[in-house]
Amino acid sequence: MRMRSVLPVALLAAAGLFTGVNTASAAGYPGYQCFKTADRVEYCSDAKVKNHTAGSNWIKTCPADVVAHMGKPYIAAKRPSAAHSC
Repeated sequence: MRMRSVLPVALLAAAGLFTGVNTASAAGYPGYQCFKTADRVEYCSDAKVKNHTAGSNWIKTCPADVVAHMGKPYIAAKRPSAAHSC
């Protein structure tokens, strides 16, 4: 028996295996573009971004000294209240 016929559609959609799944939604878009610096200071966009390109453009607005120490960017469903803005 094939795995696709056994797993519920919700699990397939979450895994991105279901035909027609919007990859942007699977990645958390729209959402707040965030990252933490090496010293754990969190930065997030003021508005939700719709895709990777918009998130990347927001990161480019941050000061060079902040971007030089940033960790891996991620998408957050809610903007943390303590997060800084660029």
